[in-house]
Amino acid sequence: MSQPGGDGLSVVMMGRDEAHHLAESLPPLLKVADELIFVDTGSRDQTMDMVRAMGGRLIETPWRDDFSAPKNLGIDHARYSWILNVDCDEILQDVPRAGAALRHVCRGDAAPGWIVTIDNLMADGRVTSSQAIRLFQNHPAIRFANPVHESVARSLSLNWPGQPPLVAEGIRLRHLGYRGGMNRDKLKRNIAILRSWLEREPDNLFGCYKLGINLRHLGAASEGLFFLQKGFDLLDREIHRQTWPFAEKLVGEYFRALLEQGFKEKAEEVKRRVTLWVDGS
Repeated sequence: MSQPGGDGLSVVMMGRDEAHHLAESLPPLLKVADELIFVDTGSRDQTMDMVRAMGGRLIETPWRDDFSAPKNLGIDHARYSWILNVDCDEILQDVPRAGAALRHVCRGDAAPGWIVTIDNLMADGRVTSSQAIRLFQNHPAIRFANPVHESVARSLSLNWPGQPPLVAEGIRLRHLGYRGGMNRDKLKRNIAILRSWLEREPDNLFGCYKLGINLRHLGAASEGLFFLQKGFDLLDREIHRQTWPFAEKLVGEYFRALLEQGFKEKAEEVKRRVTLWVDGS
């Protein structure tokens, strides 16, 4: 296991059978990274050969229905002081500007985590933007959590409660995963992992939220509403709701699900409850 060295950037990726994406995604990253670590979870295509040929460091590990574990393994082997996490179907945009922004972050310590903008190319040609914490210090307290929909947000909020992530201007990723439409196989896979997770941790707030959303995407509206309601009830009992970065999205999804299924009075009750949160009640 490597110990972080001096200032610099380690790009960490994980995947399996991603050769069709890596020809596009690896070259821009190799222009800005001091090293690129790819954790392979069982590829049978040319993925591993491509990573080696292009100069990346390859780590192999079995797939165990957990996206956080291979990403954390990649961080464990990172040599530099900052980590940029990128998915195989994401392409770094405007490399000169992104490189300058990354160098600026890697030389400073303004925040332990930074938010990167992700431009999602949709099947109909639209581009919708989202944001996620993808750039963060190589620190032993910062690790991914959750077997699916993995994130470092919780470790950042717990260990640096007074230092919210900053937006990294100039760093944008173009996500190609939605351009073929919703992948129902991946959706079903994620739902299976979420169900297994909630069997172990039935009151996991984030797990309930994500399972509810995924079920609604799959067309299981009633069951999706059940898990969104459970997530909302768990959030309602939380003392420090502000530490949950997805709280606003959970409330919005739950509210829309109630209206779509004809529960107007319940939706108004949710609105009143959230108003009390804001008032401190």
